[in-house]
Amino acid sequence: MPSGALERAVDLLHHIGRRPAAGPTVAELAIDTGMPTSTAYRLLAELEQHDLVSRGPDSTVALGTRLVALGRTAEAGLRERLVAPAAGVMQELCEQVAETVILTAPCGLEAIVLHVVETERHSVRLSYTLFRRGPMDRGASGKILAAFLDPAERGRLADAVGSPGLEADLAAVRRDGIAVTMSELDDGAGAVAAPILDRRGRLVAGLSVAGPAERISARVPELRAAVTAAAARVQRSYEN
Repeated sequence: MPSGALERAVDLLHHIGRRPAAGPTVAELAIDTGMPTSTAYRLLAELEQHDLVSRGPDSTVALGTRLVALGRTAEAGLRERLVAPAAGVMQELCEQVAETVILTAPCGLEAIVLHVVETERHSVRLSYTLFRRGPMDRGASGKILAAFLDPAERGRLADAVGSPGLEADLAAVRRDGIAVTMSELDDGAGAVAAPILDRRGRLVAGLSVAGPAERISARVPELRAAVTAAAARVQRSYEN
């Protein structure tokens, strides 16, 4: 595959995955990705040969069956490596603070939800679906990941979102080791998040406590201490 072609092929897969189930046309994908239609056709033909995409008679494109198999394998690996060591700590944290606890990880320039533990003490609480993806530049669960990305990846994120104040926000998160946001991603929701790093200080995941903004904002110091301690416990589990 020529230089740069792999990146463009991955970009095509990303845009197909974000479209409705009916699938986009090749022309729509070319517009979405900013590449010539002829280039999109050629790359999609190569992806189709490997069952990574399938093309319908109406010129629409869908993700292929091989991605289903790869996704199942990836899900099992994530559960073993990231979710299982964190699940018990997350349950204890949820019981301690009586709010929803979320484990997220980087997914390109987005945050993806890997595990959720919801409190049973409040009828009004936050709910998140597994594998929900969200922007890294908004919300505590995204910003805690963005702040600890490699500098090159942070630069790519800043270029992609075009937010002039993002770098300063992320620098503050790195300095404090915590992200706190209110109504930034979901209206009326607040969250406090801490990073989970490996032994070399590289980002692995993020741990968040989330709930209605009025409850979270009234308990920030308490929640900050609780989520930081829990993230450190998960980090030790990963290291072991």
